[in-house]
Amino acid sequence: MKTHTYTIIALVVLIGSMGVAAQAQTSRGTELRASIPFPFNVGDKTMPAGEYTISEVNPTSNNAVLQLRAKDGSHAVVIQVNNVIGRASERARLVFNCYDSQYFFAQAWTTGDTTGWQAPKSKAERLASKELADMKPAPATIALRLR
Repeated sequence: MKTHTYTIIALVVLIGSMGVAAQAQTSRGTELRASIPFPFNVGDKTMPAGEYTISEVNPTSNNAVLQLRAKDGSHAVVIQVNNVIGRASERARLVFNCYDSQYFFAQAWTTGDTTGWQAPKSKAERLASKELADMKPAPATIALRLR
């Protein structure tokens, strides 16, 4: 009787773990590809212009994390982002805040989704924003459409 109970428990655990493994394999994160024609900042890191892959590192978590990685693998950065609600777009896009000639990664949006990701403003971006406000010109927002 004891052996029979252990066998049933083992089967339940085995079937349950197979279901979790199947879910982990099928829940693939979002991946975007972009050609960014200017150097830009993400958090405290400066990235050169080039081809980038933007991917969600932890799609099943409540805390969204994005990785921006150069196509050639020479540069990469990981940043925790916040979910933001907006209008659904026909195309995926990246949004950058521009202060004078400095570009800062601000948001990423996927095709047809009303929820995007917003990066928190870094110390450097807050400083650039303050300096530009003292000079009076308005900051620019640049949106790049993705492939």
